[in-house]
Amino acid sequence: TVLSRTRRPVPIIGRLPHRLGVILPSRDRRGRPLSARVRSEARKGVHNWFAETFPGATEDRMQMRPRLRGRWGSGRGVTIEEVEEVWTYCSAADFRKHKPGLLRLAEWLCRKAEQEAIAMLVDGGMELVVVEEEKP
Repeated sequence: TVLSRTRRPVPIIGRLPHRLGVILPSRDRRGRPLSARVRSEARKGVHNWFAETFPGATEDRMQMRPRLRGRWGSGRGVTIEEVEEVWTYCSAADFRKHKPGLLRLAEWLCRKAEQEAIAMLVDGGMELVVVEEEKP
């Protein structure tokens, strides 16, 4: 058999039960496409924060699924955009410890991508982080 009776199974060394993610937009709050530079900077910023804060991050850039699309409504109708998902797994203690930083990350992303809100995925649900527009 594949598992020999003389070999002991490898123990589980840690458990990361919570899934945290961010939906990266491709359009701004007015429905205009984001530039490749802004999308790249947003992706890099989210990846770096997850990698520095948690054990790492995973992304879905239309590789695991044929296409991720977001739809949101405004006074002008429904905007459809291709989105990317970046996520990580963490312990309950890490989630509590780093939630304020996660909210700051979402606020940064709102400003970088000119969004009204950013969708944060928490376990099986979604939280919207809304940032007020800065007044000139």
